[in-house]
Amino acid sequence: MTIKREKIGTVLEGEGQDSGAAAAFGWPDKGESRSLKRAGRLLAVSDLLWIAQAGLISWALGSLPMMFSAADDGQVIESDLTGLAFQAAAGIALVAVLRVFLQNRAETVARQTARAIQSRARAELLSVAARTSPSAEFPSSGAFAAHVTEQVDLLGPYYRNFEPQKVRLRLVPLGIVAATAVFSWVGALILVVCGPLIPVFMALIGMRAKAASETQQEELVRLSGSLLDRIRGLETLTLFGAIERTQRQIADAGERFRTGTMRVLKIAFLSSTVLELFSALGIAFCAVYVGFSLLGEIQAGTWGGALTFAQGLFILLLAPEFFAPLRAYAAAYHDRAGGLAARKKLATLFPSQNTYRNPKRADGSDVPVGSISLSRPPAIQFRSVSISHDERYVFKEFDLTIEPDETLLVEGPSGSGKTTLIDGILGFQEPDSGEIQVNDLTATAIAPLLRRKVIWLGQSPRLFHGSLKANLLRAVDTSAAITEDDLWQALRLAGAEALVQRLPRGLETPLGEDGFGLSVGEIRRVALARAAMRKDAVLLLADEPTASLDEETAADVIEGLRKLCDGRTAVIATHDPALRKIASRRIDLKALGVLAEGEVFA
Repeated sequence: MTIKREKIGTVLEGEGQDSGAAAAFGWPDKGESRSLKRAGRLLAVSDLLWIAQAGLISWALGSLPMMFSAADDGQVIESDLTGLAFQAAAGIALVAVLRVFLQNRAETVARQTARAIQSRARAELLSVAARTSPSAEFPSSGAFAAHVTEQVDLLGPYYRNFEPQKVRLRLVPLGIVAATAVFSWVGALILVVCGPLIPVFMALIGMRAKAASETQQEELVRLSGSLLDRIRGLETLTLFGAIERTQRQIADAGERFRTGTMRVLKIAFLSSTVLELFSALGIAFCAVYVGFSLLGEIQAGTWGGALTFAQGLFILLLAPEFFAPLRAYAAAYHDRAGGLAARKKLATLFPSQNTYRNPKRADGSDVPVGSISLSRPPAIQFRSVSISHDERYVFKEFDLTIEPDETLLVEGPSGSGKTTLIDGILGFQEPDSGEIQVNDLTATAIAPLLRRKVIWLGQSPRLFHGSLKANLLRAVDTSAAITEDDLWQALRLAGAEALVQRLPRGLETPLGEDGFGLSVGEIRRVALARAAMRKDAVLLLADEPTASLDEETAADVIEGLRKLCDGRTAVIATHDPALRKIASRRIDLKALGVLAEGEVFA
């Protein structure tokens, strides 16, 4: 499934979605983009209210000399000074409260929006992972965990801190310049000249920051994934005497990550230095201009009269605020580099996924999803199906009909397309041309419903950390009324009853991750019992179900499969001739001549 997200309004350099990316994880939708912009506008309004505060402060302080002069002449009384102080203080306090409220509101909106984007990114990653073919190339569990945690975590600061600052940066400096220009065009010119130099240098530094962050994130994923995978395989590493070598590898990975982190921090320090330098120069130039103007040394730069004390103070109060959005933008620049690098990594995590379409009949007409029922064994058809992998055809104009309640054995050497055929039925594989149909409906469209009605047995079944009982119950709806007799019935069908009875705690025996503590044959039997729990299944699909099993265990698994195939449409891909006895029909993909050897794209 290709997941597409609306991009945020204006795209800065390097922020466009990567061409050819399979899935855009971590992109905000339209509502989230609006929320981030709203947060930026709230920050901008809060900053622009400083103009009012600066005006009140300048007015109050600028009025004092005149009032003291008038007092000497006996024209001003103490109550006038008190009234002035009260008005100024009240106005400044009111604006300050409003500014704090707007800042807090902006931070809340940005934080909630960033959290929503992160949550959806994790959900989409897990959703795409769930739709990925069991036989497809999949990231290691450690690497995938690193993406779901560390990589997605980096999106939070990017959207929470950086994105609102972009809107703030566009509005606040313009407002400050306009307010300054009212009293002095020279003061405004100083800000205009000094201000743009900072983004120019930040963009130059940002190119290095983005590349350094991408390298750092690659090392982080490699370190996290490697550490987790090696912890899981600690027993194997011990048996092979590879502990010391593994320690050196992890230490080397840690050192590379440290070096990458230091490189990123150096760039961040450089950007901060550049910002502070130009900010200090801009404020200093404004102070020099105002000082010499008040001393009467500079007469130019205003719109007529000389610069007053209040006007000069107003300009000096505004100058630092002109650079405040630039400081905030620079402070969040590291978050930008990390967020973009993480988003790029997430986009390339999975290959392109099929997009689910509306279910269609053979004549091309749409079928309402609510009207589809899978209560009986389905018929399956491959109609002139062509499927390619790595610029080589697996199937070319392949035709096959599987009748309801039929048990089809699919044989052929490795690479002949057995797994691809099963993936196509499950909707994991979209044909390049032709169509795969289940009950005259497009397989990819009906896949979400079909997968709730299918028994799947792979060559490497996965058991999960938890009790044996919990593993069996994963095959059924948690709301279903499952009794202990149902569990034992499934175990008897799989030939695993004696196995469970031997375990110290029976059904409550805890299993390690990947069935740690059980042999390959025992794991296969438990997986078969788990499959038997899905009594409402109408389709059985198995890929090399007896691979790597001894003769006795294989016989038990075959007998269990025979029982499970009863009353269901079944497709079993295998090299094992022993499975032929349970099949009603078998095909050999190589003998069929599905594809001439070595045929590639025309």
